[in-house]
Amino acid sequence: MLQTLDNQTENIIKPEPLSKAYFKDYFLLSKFRLSTTVVGTTLIAYFLGIYKIGISIDWMTVFGLAVGGMFVTASANGFNQIIEKDLDKLMTRTQERPVANGRMSVNDAFVFSMVLGILGLLALAYYTNVNCAFLGLLSLLIYVLCYTPLKKMTPMAVFVGAIPGAIPPAIGWEAVGGGLLSGDFHTIAFILFSIQFFWQFPHFWAIAWVLEDDYRKAGYTLLPNYAGRTKRNAMQTVWYSIMLLLISLYPIVIGFAGLYALIIIVPCAGYVLFRAFQLYHKMSVESARALMFATLIYMPAVLLSYLFN
Repeated sequence: MLQTLDNQTENIIKPEPLSKAYFKDYFLLSKFRLSTTVVGTTLIAYFLGIYKIGISIDWMTVFGLAVGGMFVTASANGFNQIIEKDLDKLMTRTQERPVANGRMSVNDAFVFSMVLGILGLLALAYYTNVNCAFLGLLSLLIYVLCYTPLKKMTPMAVFVGAIPGAIPPAIGWEAVGGGLLSGDFHTIAFILFSIQFFWQFPHFWAIAWVLEDDYRKAGYTLLPNYAGRTKRNAMQTVWYSIMLLLISLYPIVIGFAGLYALIIIVPCAGYVLFRAFQLYHKMSVESARALMFATLIYMPAVLLSYLFN
C-alpha cells in the first residue's frame, strides 16, 4: 500500500509558484478557517476584559492579537502536517493535504511554519505583552511536541491537546492588563482557560466519533479509550458536558458575571447536554455530528454572556 502511495506521489503535479493553487496549498497548510476561530475566542476575551475594566480599546493590541494568534496557530498546524504527513496519506479526510499529497515539500512547509511562528510570537510580544507571547509559545510547543506525537500513542492525547486549545481566551484576557495587573486578574484568565479546556472534550470527541473509521486507518484512537464507538465513550461526553456547565457557571458564583448570564448559559449548556445524551442513547454518527455543531456556538455565546453584570 505504501509503495502504491509513493507511486501516486511521484505523479503529483506541483502548482506553479504564485499561482492560485500555490497559495491555496499554503492556506490548507495553515488551516486558515480553524485559525480564524481561534483568533475569534481570543478577541472576544480581550473585549470582555476591556468592558469589565472600563478602559478604551487599544486597536494596536487588537491587531497584535489577531495577527499574532493567527500566525502562531497556522504555524502549529503546519508543523502538525509535516510530522503527520505519512499518516495523513492513509486517511480520506487528509490525504489531499499539500505535504501528504506531495504538492509541497517538507522544507517549504517547515520554513513557512517556522517563519509564521516567529512572526506571530514577535507580534504578541510587541503589540500586547510578554505574558501573551509566553502563552503563545507554550501553546505552540505543547501542540507540536506533545499532542501531535501522542495522537499515535494514546487516547490521552486529547487531554494534552486541550491545553493549547484552551490558551487563546487566556491570551486575550492577559492582553488587557499588560501583564501588570493583580493576581485576581490572572485568576480570571485561568477560569476562561478552564472553560475552553472542558469545552473541547464534547466537541472533539464528537468529531472523533464521526471520523473514527478514518482515524483507524492511520492508527489513531481519539475517543476516550480504544474500544471505539461504545456506550462508555458516549457517556464520557455527557460527564464532560456537565462539568462544562458547572465551570461556566463559576464566574457568576464569584461575581464576575451577573445572574442575567444564565439566560444564555443555561440554554446553551442544556442543548449541548441534550445532544450528548442523544449520542449516548442513539450511538450514531448523526448524533455525534449534531453534538459537534451544538458545541460550536457554545464558547462565543458563553463568553459574551459574561458581559451581563
